[in-house]
Order: sequence, then structure tokens, then C-alpha cells
Amino acid sequence: MDSTTIAIIVALAALFLFLFVARRMFRLALKLFIVGIIVLALLAGGVLGWWQRWFNPAAKTERSAPARRTPSR
Repeated sequence: MDSTTIAIIVALAALFLFLFVARRMFRLALKLFIVGIIVLALLAGGVLGWWQRWFNPAAKTERSAPARRTPSR
């Protein structure tokens, strides 16, 4: 075999190996991106809920209780 033929075979093997690894890394990056978007959406919902006081039970009772009038003399 020629040195040129060996170089072409080695180059093709390296290219296929690179493409195989790159494809796997791209799939992993895509999955991590989707998970990141979900985590950011949950975090944004939590911050919005905290800002609107959705998670404070005392605030709910204060808002829902009717205002009392003090007795006048």
C-alpha cells in the first residue's frame, strides 16, 4: 500500500470518529438545552409566584378576610 492510501484511510477513519463523537455531543447538548429551558421556566414561575405572594398562606387569609369596622361610641 502506498503512503497516500494509508493517509486517506487514516483521514477517513478520523473523520468518521469525529462525526460519531460530534453527533453524540450534539444530542447531549440538545437534551441539556431542553432541560435548561424547563428549569428556567420553573424558576421564573417560582419567582413570579413569590413576587405575587402565591406561597404565603398568611397573605391569602388577609386578602380574603372582610374588613372589620370598629364599633363607634
